[in-house]
Amino acid sequence: MKLLTISDLCADLVVPIDELPLRPGKHQLSNQRLFVAGGTSNTLIVAARLGLDTHAVGAVGDDWLGKMVLQQLRDENVSTNHVQVVPDATTTLSVELVDNRARHVFVGALGEGTTVELSTDIDTILSDIEAVFCTSYALASHSLFSCLDSLDILKYAHRCAVPTFFDLGPAAFSMDREIVEQAINVSTVVFTTMEELIGWTGSSDKIQATNEIFGVGAEIVVIKCGKEGCLIMSSDEDIMLDGFEVTVCDTAGAGDAFAGAFIFGYLNKYSLTESGTIANAAGAITVTRVGTGPYVAQCVEIFDMLESYGVTFSE
Repeated sequence: MKLLTISDLCADLVVPIDELPLRPGKHQLSNQRLFVAGGTSNTLIVAARLGLDTHAVGAVGDDWLGKMVLQQLRDENVSTNHVQVVPDATTTLSVELVDNRARHVFVGALGEGTTVELSTDIDTILSDIEAVFCTSYALASHSLFSCLDSLDILKYAHRCAVPTFFDLGPAAFSMDREIVEQAINVSTVVFTTMEELIGWTGSSDKIQATNEIFGVGAEIVVIKCGKEGCLIMSSDEDIMLDGFEVTVCDTAGAGDAFAGAFIFGYLNKYSLTESGTIANAAGAITVTRVGTGPYVAQCVEIFDMLESYGVTFSE
């Protein structure tokens, strides 16, 4: 089963520190610095570890960060054949400071360089693809990969009846609302958080807010609720699934891991309850250590956690 993700390939620099917030004149030391693949790379890696045939389309700079991102994806058997390396460009870097109470702050340095367009026709890109995943970051005008091409791939997949998954995400609030609405319109599943859902719709009532997303065109809304689990809403059912109790070290990448596992479940024809449960497990495992990219949940860890809770899936 083939999953294609669109753009949002960045590098993360994860720096554990003692305490947030930072204060002028109060210096801290870090004994660890992790340069890892971030953004949609986390979704790709979890999906690949669970057994999906994963493919990335997008762009990175020709700097060492871009090379690192591509190598870490290839190490996880993610195809990067459709990822362009942009000459004289830099790769987006997200610097995460995370303290010993699992609080974090991000400082972003956007990639700089010429925006590139799709170098292969969409039919070839989508050949045998069974699911497409996109985030709002991929639709931002500052992306090295054309945001219009990202949206076109999502729309074309929808027209071809390929299940499409869209993560609303923080970037949705700093870009043209119409572009995001177009993405929601062609999405089978929309991932969001309660904060994002309320902020996007302006409604504090989750039923009303979700109905607004349905009204735009989405079929299923999956609300990521952190340690509380997730809420899955469709026209047929509303499902609240409790999270798994773990010791939290770093929440970065958990939502990306959640998405990768949910898509795995969906493509394997798991029920929404089962898909949400395996996604909760992937997110829970990911938060138990510091770091993204290679540090997200492993397949065996996910199923060991499910087994320890007595969770079994129907054949």
